[in-house]
Amino acid sequence: MHVLKHGVRGNGHVHVAVDLACAQADAGHGVVFASSGGSYDELLARHGVEVVTLPPAEGVRGAARTGLGLLAAARRTRPDVIHAHMMSSAVLGYGVAKLLRVPLVTTVHNSFDRHSDLMRLGTVVIAVSEAERRLLLSRGYPAAKVVTVLNGADGSPREEVEADPLPPPARPCVMTLSGLHPRKAVGDVIAAFAELAPEFPEWHLNVVGWGPERERLESVVADLGLERSVHFLGSTPRPRPLLERADVFATASLADPCPLTVAEARAAGCAVVGTSVGGIPELLEHGRAGQLVPSADPPAMAAALRGLMADPDELATWRARAREGVEHFRVERMAADHERVYASVLPKRTGTPR
Repeated sequence: MHVLKHGVRGNGHVHVAVDLACAQADAGHGVVFASSGGSYDELLARHGVEVVTLPPAEGVRGAARTGLGLLAAARRTRPDVIHAHMMSSAVLGYGVAKLLRVPLVTTVHNSFDRHSDLMRLGTVVIAVSEAERRLLLSRGYPAAKVVTVLNGADGSPREEVEADPLPPPARPCVMTLSGLHPRKAVGDVIAAFAELAPEFPEWHLNVVGWGPERERLESVVADLGLERSVHFLGSTPRPRPLLERADVFATASLADPCPLTVAEARAAGCAVVGTSVGGIPELLEHGRAGQLVPSADPPAMAAALRGLMADPDELATWRARAREGVEHFRVERMAADHERVYASVLPKRTGTPR
């Protein structure tokens, strides 16, 4: 049973949980997805996942209603494992797991959140990259209960979702794809591109995503006079077709445990430039599959982008390097790794989950 606060698209932890639930159901397991509802309920149902809609956990009374709804669903479905994907889910899942005497697995998707220490309630805690595991250990998590499962996104079932049409990306282009939040530092990508725009007037920057920073970022672009070369395309639950039309993918995140977009960009064959934070170096194989630059350093990102934009051979080389070994980022590999985690916390007589 996967437990989330909600299943709304545009949130990395939701995307991981949806991919995982669908892959597990496809492999023959009984899977329940419990949340207040969201963008992928129909997709989950098509893959044979039982979708349970819980009352929103808003306020003390709302949390109590959510907890009771979760307990009722768990008593009916009798899960072998409860897997909580965010902090409120871990708290509610912990109580239900104790009452039903089943193991609780938690995944720390957002270690930068000040409430993330609640995830230590799990019988086992999943870190989404080795960098994240080291961070959790430095915070006092017991080493024996923290395991790493690197996120995977290639072959995502979410690519089956019918998406609203977006404008085609102008090319040749750099693309950045993320929530438009301060942590993602999309403004740094824009600043790096602005430095290069006079040298490469034929190039474009396509910004894909939604979030509270959009208006501010659009104002920045207008102030720079770059409206003709920087385009805000909107958000999509199906990033692969857009990424396949991009030449370069850039992320300037200030903190990112293991962004799915980097794996998706590699699988789509983009040359990748990313900041050396969180799990990004692991996703780029520490510079073998993509170029790493310091965070909060637009000039460094501009230097990396310049080499790709100026030299077609260099661009082709990095696009090819991004594709090498990309099979490790398949959703099926991620699901198999999770199954081994579940098996490790189940009683020996039970074996693997249903």
